[in-house]
Amino acid sequence: MLGECQKGGKDMRYNVAKRTPTTLLDDFFNDDFYFPRTNYGSQIDVYQQNNKYVVEIDLPGFKREEIDIQFNNDVLTIKADHKEEEVNENKKYYYRSRKVSSFMRQIRFNGIDSGLIQAGFNEGVLKVELPIKEVNEVVNRIEIK
Repeated sequence: MLGECQKGGKDMRYNVAKRTPTTLLDDFFNDDFYFPRTNYGSQIDVYQQNNKYVVEIDLPGFKREEIDIQFNNDVLTIKADHKEEEVNENKKYYYRSRKVSSFMRQIRFNGIDSGLIQAGFNEGVLKVELPIKEVNEVVNRIEIK
């Protein structure tokens, strides 16, 4: 069916620097089998609707041209990079975390008709629709010799 991808053989589900005893308990009680909770900052829903899978990701603050979607070897890869280049000499920042932000998520799907994948981006929500290939089972009779 579908599942979380791993990169380089290492489990990339969590940013260890953001884990605390509280998040460890949250991880234990909130993880589900296919989509472990992540600390990427973007919420994601994946569901099947009729004959397609649908992926919805909250990407607030990103523009359409900052998002890259690829489907290769049964893996959907979604990347988003946002870089502000605003220079304001009247401001002295003590902490700044909104200047550069990025997002990357990979999800494995089987049986997708990759030529018919569609995506839309509206009000900060990316929606990707992945049609499931129709399987026509052909029965071949095999002669016994």
